[in-house]
Amino acid sequence: MAKLGIFILTTAIWLLAIALSAGNAALPEGARYFTVVIDAGHGGEDPGAIVAGVREKDLDLAIALRLLSLAQGFPGLRVLLTRTSDRYVDLVERVRFAERVGAVLYLSIHANACSDPGVCGVETYVDNSRPPDDPSWALAQAVQWAVCAETGAPDRGVRTQRLYMRHTGLPAALVEVGYLTCPTERRKLLDPGYQERIAQGIFQGILDFLGL
Repeated sequence: MAKLGIFILTTAIWLLAIALSAGNAALPEGARYFTVVIDAGHGGEDPGAIVAGVREKDLDLAIALRLLSLAQGFPGLRVLLTRTSDRYVDLVERVRFAERVGAVLYLSIHANACSDPGVCGVETYVDNSRPPDDPSWALAQAVQWAVCAETGAPDRGVRTQRLYMRHTGLPAALVEVGYLTCPTERRKLLDPGYQERIAQGIFQGILDFLGL
């Protein structure tokens, strides 16, 4: 069953990558829009967590591509990805890319792992250098609430730790969409329908943050 889920995940990534470009950049010249950069965590030689043959980097990319698909044609919004294939991008370069394209926010997608298989749920992180009034906190809260509302996953709240996002002044957050080490949650994370709900939740959180 796990092998079937991994095959479906890999196939979905391949099909989505073919269907999508690096972003929904085909907007009328002079149009006013928000640029959002979405990061699929890890990639290339960095697989992230590996649990029961499931590589975090593949899941991160699958969800990012689904989010990009949702954003296609959405008025007033341009979504760009830091990667659209299985390659590694330097962490600081990811946020530098967001700055170069004039992004109004940066959001990184990850899946979690821990030693306790009973731990499940969604949590969103903000770098611990951000002051309480930094908009990153509002971004994290909007995404956290919307993903949990869309998926019904346990809400583990907004948290803080040291992150590479301290290298940008942009509103920035990192969402952990579930625990690969939680067997019931891992099965859900391999389900394309559940991945779509995660993407919808993230997208809604971004829209809420931007007031769109």
